[in-house]
Amino acid sequence: RSMRALICFILFLIITNCFSQKGNANKGLSKHATELNTDSVVYANARANSDYSVMMVALYYMMVKNPQKSLSYKDSLTTIYYLIQAYPNCIRLGNEVLSLQPDNFRIRELVAISHRIMGNTKTALEMYEKLYSETNSPIHAYYIAEMQFNIQRYGECLATLENILSAENSKKERIELIINENSKQKVLLTAAALNIKGMMFAETGKNKEAKDAFISALSIEKDFILPKTNLERINQKSQTR
Repeated sequence: RSMRALICFILFLIITNCFSQKGNANKGLSKHATELNTDSVVYANARANSDYSVMMVALYYMMVKNPQKSLSYKDSLTTIYYLIQAYPNCIRLGNEVLSLQPDNFRIRELVAISHRIMGNTKTALEMYEKLYSETNSPIHAYYIAEMQFNIQRYGECLATLENILSAENSKKERIELIINENSKQKVLLTAAALNIKGMMFAETGKNKEAKDAFISALSIEKDFILPKTNLERINQKSQTR
């Protein structure tokens, strides 16, 4: 699932999850209801302009004035914090939601992603492993393999990579990877998995196997920058010996 699709899906859920209080033409409308309606109008206008900061303020006001629905507001706030890359806030508020809704899959995934991005590998890995056990998604498997590689659990990493490479949908699904601070690249999942496999072999001194893995990745994605760079690095080391 691409990041753009994930963000669109998240925005859709914000819209459906965080209701807007409809206006009441009756003269007997209470002050409390009027205030809630004002906040919801502010929220709706801010949402229409993707003004996340104003959306959050409106949600916090609605949470105070309508505490019985605070869980719904916190769910939406967690999502917004993720979208604006405020990952510590996403984790904190997401955990509050999960304490009452432990099976809220979307919030669990956002919290897991936030932990991974922040480098909380142990916590993120545990969460991703649970997500993968439920979804069998090769995307979840890829991030598991990436984290296993980073903490040098190479045996587990190799097993995870083999699961990805043997899955049929991995040959069709694409993943966006960070190349450097300024660029990203979207490639087929099988190529991404082979790149990690090559990196793992290189780390353990198996240069021939590493080269084979990088070459295989490039045979799938000829312009894939990461394995191309990794292969060049191995070749340069071989020439200097």
